[in-house]
Amino acid sequence: MKERSRTKYTVLGMLTLEDLTGYEIIKMIQSSTNYFWSESEGQIYPTLAQCVANGLATCKEEKSKKINRTKKIYSITSLGKKELSSWLKKEPQPASVRNELLLKLFFGGNIDKRDNIHHVVHRQKEIEAEMESYKKLREEIISEHKNSPHLKYWLITLDCGIKSSNAELTWCKETLKILESD
Repeated sequence: MKERSRTKYTVLGMLTLEDLTGYEIIKMIQSSTNYFWSESEGQIYPTLAQCVANGLATCKEEKSKKINRTKKIYSITSLGKKELSSWLKKEPQPASVRNELLLKLFFGGNIDKRDNIHHVVHRQKEIEAEMESYKKLREEIISEHKNSPHLKYWLITLDCGIKSSNAELTWCKETLKILESD
């Protein structure tokens, strides 16, 4: 049976790193897995509630020192670790590809080639900016987590992003040559 959402595993994975609030999980996703695996912020809190209901996580309430509010801090349980471990051992589902640039280029014969060139140049600039952020991220990860047992895994995923971006950058340059050759 095909699993619809893997948000539960993203949440459980984040909770293996440390006890976190829902807000902290969202921030961690935005600064780490979001480069290759995004989660809807609107799914995090219902998923946390479901994890608690299913015994995969616990929740304790703590008075916030900064604001007059109670915050919920979640921890993964041994059952949650077992569930995550089981999922980690399963073969990954095939990635679904949705690339609007490629969709537009596929139908690009219907518009002026300058518009297609503009789209590719725009993407090329985005990739170049991504590459700069990847360099900074690599330095930060190594500096801040040099003793973490997770470091090599974080760098592996970052390297995939770097290599994919390099390949897409090469594709952009080759595509521009083709589009400009008429």
